[in-house]
Amino acid sequence: MNKQLLTAYLERIDEALREETILYIYGSAAFILLDEPERTSLDIDVAAPYCRMNERTFREAAAKAGLPVNPEPDTAADHIEWISSLRLCLPKPSSGSDILLWRGRYLVVITGSVPALVASKLIRYDAIDRSDVQYLVHQRPVSLRDVQAAVEALPPPFNNDAVVLDNLNNFKDDLTVWSGHQA
Repeated sequence: MNKQLLTAYLERIDEALREETILYIYGSAAFILLDEPERTSLDIDVAAPYCRMNERTFREAAAKAGLPVNPEPDTAADHIEWISSLRLCLPKPSSGSDILLWRGRYLVVITGSVPALVASKLIRYDAIDRSDVQYLVHQRPVSLRDVQAAVEALPPPFNNDAVVLDNLNNFKDDLTVWSGHQA
């Protein structure tokens, strides 16, 4: 899905809701809504523990909008990935640093701070993740120190994960190249 389709899904979910619903997303859908050019995805990653909603009502609204929640793993259809605390590589929200991505009548879609989004990408940090991070830091500059703090704030075991820590060093190198001076 691209931004136009993602926004259409959000509008249809909003139409099916009757109470305020705070949807906390990250991953590719957040980057799509942050206007990353040509970014697409099959899923919307939802940080379930950070949402404020009636989950049953939300799942019903998503189904009415044509967006299933946690379908079969190999699905090729657009869907929502409901990420539980066990798999969530994203720091807890901090007051005043979240980014509003979209607002409807009842549905409010937010994501984490720039350092939190960068930290969440470090569990994999493949070519697509690097492209996402490069786009983000060019739009909204971030310091290495802030990203390091976000990594330390990741929930266990991610805050001490060897891959995350190695990729933090890779991010440091990338930041130096992207900015043209030492990070």
